[in-house]
Amino acid sequence: MYETFENLPESKREHILQVCIEEFARNGYINTSTNTIVKRLGISKGLLFLYFKSKKNLFLYITDYLTELLTIEFFERFSKNQQIEFMDIFDLMGDFYNMLLQEKPHYAMIFMETLLNTPMELKDEFEERHRLAHEKIIKRIKTDNIRKDIDIQNVLDLFHMASYHVGRMIFREYGRETEHFKKNADKYIKIFNQYVDIIKYGVVGCKPVNRSAP
Repeated sequence: MYETFENLPESKREHILQVCIEEFARNGYINTSTNTIVKRLGISKGLLFLYFKSKKNLFLYITDYLTELLTIEFFERFSKNQQIEFMDIFDLMGDFYNMLLQEKPHYAMIFMETLLNTPMELKDEFEERHRLAHEKIIKRIKTDNIRKDIDIQNVLDLFHMASYHVGRMIFREYGRETEHFKKNADKYIKIFNQYVDIIKYGVVGCKPVNRSAP
């Protein structure tokens, strides 16, 4: 479907994607104007739609592109077949969440959009994408020390809910002003880490005493 776009030189593809990411992050899916995008890019709207067919496909392409990019970045510290300890996956996710908020706020905003403000026309597509992302993570988790009555998918759903809640807090306080929430990311990372600790250790005091505070 995207052969024309993907046959462009890499530098041109990257420029187009970064402009689109900035616009969707700043305005959200509904309020992003393809007129603004093509004006910034200096191309015709017809050419943009030759590449992506529709605004919907453009947004889906961007989210798939970011998911692939960030998945590679997330797992790059592990060998291809290495399994991740169950308890470690949450620290890794927390570190990754921290990195997104502080270093790639536009990327974070795109993913919060898929969680918090998913348009009905994209709902099914994003539910499927979230499911596939969870499957990739589950395949890498060692399950030896997990209670047999626990479904790992349910644990990841809790993590997903924590991400959703923190995202709502950021939207409520800062809207789409990425520079503002970037400066205050530590506040939300601390809250997120508290949720992660509850998922990992519960609320009855079984957290290891030698573990450093979040």
